[in-house]
Order: sequence, then structure tokens, then C-alpha cells
Amino acid sequence: MGDRNAPGAVQVITEPDYEAMVIGAHPDDDDFGAGGTSALWAKQGKKVVWVVMTDGVEGGEAPDMDDVDFMLAREQEQRAAAEIYGVKAVEFLRFPDGHLTNNDETRKAIVRLIRKYRPRVVLTHDPSQHIFAPDPNTEPEATGHLNHPDHRATGNIVLDAIFPAIGNPRSFRELLSQGLMPYRVHELYLFYTSQANTYVDITETLEIKGQGLKCHVTQFGPNVDMTANLRERSAKTAKEAKEKLGLEMQHAEAFRRIKLHIPPTPADEAPTEVEE
Repeated sequence: MGDRNAPGAVQVITEPDYEAMVIGAHPDDDDFGAGGTSALWAKQGKKVVWVVMTDGVEGGEAPDMDDVDFMLAREQEQRAAAEIYGVKAVEFLRFPDGHLTNNDETRKAIVRLIRKYRPRVVLTHDPSQHIFAPDPNTEPEATGHLNHPDHRATGNIVLDAIFPAIGNPRSFRELLSQGLMPYRVHELYLFYTSQANTYVDITETLEIKGQGLKCHVTQFGPNVDMTANLRERSAKTAKEAKEKLGLEMQHAEAFRRIKLHIPPTPADEAPTEVEE
């Protein structure tokens, strides 16, 4: 950390503009990870922006389909879903699906967007989650799955962008000339995690989440209703919230929450009176 009072020092902005930015690897990841929470916050009048890291072209079963046509179809599906949730904007970064890498280019793209929108909360994949699997000794009929490498890469890109680059005026200095000043994210919410410590009650937005997911026709077909599956999964999450934290919810989304910045209270900022 440098001297913030040095000549020519650029101050870090701490006042957010948007409530939240959700950053997913592929079209529909934002929906699954935080669709209910996004819709809830949007209903409360909070501004939410979504980001999709990859072009999504490997998310299909027909290898002969044109990549550009498939990418544009998936982007249109994501825009339609975001409109249902009340999301203000969607940014598509179009990095190659299945080959996402944590490098200067991908980190700079995230730094640019977070400085542009200044979200109070960033929601993204938990990069530490490699495997989702029950114990085969206690659940012999259940199967697990491996977390997609793009999911893990996205989480690592976002975390490495948030610290130190987003708040460092000497990182990606060319962004300063574009008016994209250093900014401090207040909180991280990591989804697709086995280390949840925060649960959001999405009972009133569960149906909205189901409607949004139906927009992703390239993924589920035109006649698939995701609501029943969502009800089961979100009810299980709500049960977990009850067992771990004593929370009473019917349907929930789970996150690993990390506080990065706590704004000072008015009392902290008030000048100290000096008696004469």
C-alpha cells in the first residue's frame, strides 16, 4: 500500500453506484447462482448488472452449429432472462468458452466493468470449489460432479481483479484516462459453494427465477419447466439455512459472504470538537 497523501495520489472511490454485479462464466450461470437474489433486489429498487465471461459456444450438443449463431442465440436468451429478473444491464465479454484463463486480459476486463458500475456487492463463482460429491459410503446411490474449469477460472479472475487491481491507481493505468477510477468493492458473495455462510430468502422470487431459466431454450429445450427442480433445490437450501443458522425460509439461495470494506458511520466521520 502506498502513501495516499503523496503528491498526485489518486483517491479510491468507496461510494457504490449499483447494488450488485453478478459475474458468471456462461449464459445461465448467473441465473442458477443468483437469479432469485437478483430478482429480489431488483424488486426492492436496487440496481443489478450481470456479466457473462465466455461466448458460451461449447454449451451445446450439436457440433455442426455455427459458433456465431449459437453465441448470439445464447446472448439473446440471457438478455430475455435478465429482463424478467429486472436486471438493469448485461455485459458479454465473449472470451472462449471452455478455455477461460486468468491473465492480464481477463482481469483487466473485470477491473474495467467493476470500476464502470461500482457495485457494492460482487457475486461470482467460488474458485476453491473443485468437486461436488456426497460420501459414497453414506450415499452409495448418489453421484457427484466436477466443477467446470471456466467456473473456477471466473472466480479466480474476479478475486484477483478485486485485489489489488480494482483499487490500485497504478494497475491498468490506461483506464484512468477513460474516467474509470479506482474503486473499493464492499462485499463478495460466492455461489456454487460448499462453504455457505449467508442465505437469501427467494421465496417471493422463485417463480421469477423459473421463468428466467425457461428463456435458455438452447440449454433445456422449448418445453422444459425448471420450477419443480428449483423448488426442490431451493427448499433443500432453506433447510440447510435452518439447520446451520436457525433461519426460517421456504426457498433460499446460498453464498459464501466475505466483507471487504465497512463504510464509516456518520459518527466516525464527524469532526472532533476541541474545547478551548
